[in-house]
Amino acid sequence: MNARDYLMLPWSIRGPFRVTDEFGSTHHEMRIAQLPDFLVAAPSESEVLYEFKPALLAFLESYTSEGEVPPHPVGEAVEYVAPYAANKQPPSRVRVPAKDATGGGLPARVALI
Repeated sequence: MNARDYLMLPWSIRGPFRVTDEFGSTHHEMRIAQLPDFLVAAPSESEVLYEFKPALLAFLESYTSEGEVPPHPVGEAVEYVAPYAANKQPPSRVRVPAKDATGGGLPARVALI
């Protein structure tokens, strides 16, 4: 699989949520439960939503360019809905096993809109 294939998997997306630090500064964050090292932060909610997909693709490419397999969710095939018209590729379907090696399962469908 390449990075774009991994992008289509049913990730458990967290956010966007507003974060205030100890100095009173605020920003918005998005994370993915299966990728603990992945974080997108921006000053506004709209900006973090805009940056999310390109950041996730770059993060996944950092694995695939080295021939590594990133941690990934498992479940049914999903359809990915692109959030912006700039994405000219049609949605695709990706089949993943129903359970991981530990026997756990994750939500079957996720769509980013």
